Amino acid sequence: MTNKIYQRLSKKPKVKRLKQAFCINEHNSLLFAYKNHAYHVYKPKLKGFKKSIVNAIISDYEVMLSFYSRVLVCRIDLHPGQCSADNQLINQYLKKLTHLLTKHYDCKVLYHCAREQNTSEVEHYHVELMLSGHKINHSEKLLSLAKSMWEQHSKGTVSFVDNPFCIVLRGDKSSLKEAIYRSSYLAKEHTKELNGRAQGFLKNKLTPIKNFEPETDLMLVDPSITFEKNRRKQVFKMARKTNPNSIAKKSSKYGWFLTSTLTQQLKECIFSRTSGLNHLLDLESGFMTDIINFSEEV
Repeated sequence: MTNKIYQRLSKKPKVKRLKQAFCINEHNSLLFAYKNHAYHVYKPKLKGFKKSIVNAIISDYEVMLSFYSRVLVCRIDLHPGQCSADNQLINQYLKKLTHLLTKHYDCKVLYHCAREQNTSEVEHYHVELMLSGHKINHSEKLLSLAKSMWEQHSKGTVSFVDNPFCIVLRGDKSSLKEAIYRSSYLAKEHTKELNGRAQGFLKNKLTPIKNFEPETDLMLVDPSITFEKNRRKQVFKMARKTNPNSIAKKSSKYGWFLTSTLTQQLKECIFSRTSGLNHLLDLESGFMTDIINFSEEV
């Protein structure tokens, strides 16, 4: 079974692309208090949401971040082939999927699952997976694996959501904003009325690391990380104001600044000297190249 699944991974999932950027605002969100901070959560159009589920979801973010400073969160929607009065089918699938992902990526795996049914005669499931962001940094292969397993297990279908994954960082609250907002969607009460005796929310349990401090929320908001991030933003803004040309028009994913080339640095150094060093610029190009190459090696 596993070999068949991996053979089908070459087919890339047709993931929807967001046409317009989504903005979290006062009309579609509410502030939810968790320990010492507040987070934007989904505001249902009808009825409300279960606070206990939102608490459980945010708590699981803490647990995963206690193990990994970088966590990938991925969403996928599952549709079974026929209606089920209980959660036996989805529970078996989630157990098998978690076991396979744990073995394949060699990391902890947490899942959240919401069972919903609105106008359709068959229920559907919103599934959220959390894995180490050090082991996986993109959802393409993960979604292919989940899709193949679900199709074989239930004879059902899969729907991919817009922007199916995000990366959250330990102690960096700003990285959690969109992730927690999307996760909180699973806590809404509407569309769970037809579940009957079947639970509307499913999750697995994972114990945090031994030195985890439950009375604090440092996994979600670390003051030192927040301070350093804000400091770098201020330095970047000041540098852009004083010398706009020194900043890259398009910054890299991880870098703040554009470093001048070694040749440019050498010229600036020469022209800043009070003594006459301009003759160095008239050196033969070969000799100048040797200087630059040597400096780069050092």
